[in-house]
Amino acid sequence: MSTQHGYGPVVNGTQIVFYEYQPNKAAGFVFVALFGAVTVAHILYSLIILRAWHFIPFILGGIFETFGYYGRAASASDPAKTGPFVLQTILLLVAAPLLAATIYMTAGRTTIALNGQHHSWVSPRWMTKIYVFVDIACILTQFMGAGLMTSKDMSKMAESKALIVGGLLTQLIAVTAFIFSCGYVHYRLRLDCVVVSLRWERVFVAIEIAAVLLFVRSIVRAFEYLQGSGGFVVSHEIFVYAFDAMPMWIIMALLLVFHPQRVVQEVRRLKGNDVWDDGHVLLVDRSSK
Repeated sequence: MSTQHGYGPVVNGTQIVFYEYQPNKAAGFVFVALFGAVTVAHILYSLIILRAWHFIPFILGGIFETFGYYGRAASASDPAKTGPFVLQTILLLVAAPLLAATIYMTAGRTTIALNGQHHSWVSPRWMTKIYVFVDIACILTQFMGAGLMTSKDMSKMAESKALIVGGLLTQLIAVTAFIFSCGYVHYRLRLDCVVVSLRWERVFVAIEIAAVLLFVRSIVRAFEYLQGSGGFVVSHEIFVYAFDAMPMWIIMALLLVFHPQRVVQEVRRLKGNDVWDDGHVLLVDRSSK
């Protein structure tokens, strides 16, 4: 049903607004194609070629993004239909923490490979576990919140909003702490280097950019749910694509081009060839030979 206030079903004489606008079908399918392509690329490169099994949550996040935007595209035909709205709401909320969990694991593995764990404020192994635990909590709270939001029970709408906003704010705090921690390790590793023989810094920059994009996405999403129905953010579809779809796709593309597993594997190879010094990162620039 459509009213001047948006689209959504009417329950007991009260309309539950799913969308404040009619979703754009073309935009939805564009991101189905974009996320589908980058996810398949990660399956082929991350899993089959590099055997980076810790990227499985990352790939799951890409699959969720793909089907989430399929749900938005399907909603264009009938914005009041519950199924597509549930699909896009749950999958798009849960996808981001899955990407974030992989970024945290990747940063920890890269730091350990480069002998930089002594620069980390907390042991990278423990830090990874803490961040992943926080992300699992975020996934669960946002999943439950999204489920309540689509229950058509008006009494549960406030509870769903609180759960989703709580998960987004928790994720925001975790990402903020991660940005500072990762930046500090990056800085200290640069001081340790005499000559760098592999492009590990590009990986750190890619991870840091990804974390900043997650930070921005979480802020915009939190404002969306805090403003609630009729708010400026939720009333303009451009925010979904500019501050959620595009940042998430850039994150997946960045870690495909600057894949951290390549650095980890190259470090192992160099250590095996006795060109590694525990006091520095790398001492031989083989790429210049």
